[in-house]
Amino acid sequence: MSNQTRATTMLRNEAAVKQLLRRAAKRIRPSQAFSVVPYGRETDANREFAPDRDADAIVWFLIALPIFMVAHAICVKIGAI
Repeated sequence: MSNQTRATTMLRNEAAVKQLLRRAAKRIRPSQAFSVVPYGRETDANREFAPDRDADAIVWFLIALPIFMVAHAICVKIGAI
């Protein structure tokens, strides 16, 4: 293969690659990616790590812990455990 044909082939390949890159850049992209959750759509993927969710977990823990401790003490007292 001569240098002339190699150069021509290279120029064609470069033109094709440039055209493909331009097409890819022009494609419409979604503005925001939504993840599908079982009962609806989740708009924020990091919502579970939000600072306001920590307070809810602490409240639930402080309410549920004494209830389970009382239930455990009753079960121990009647000999179920």
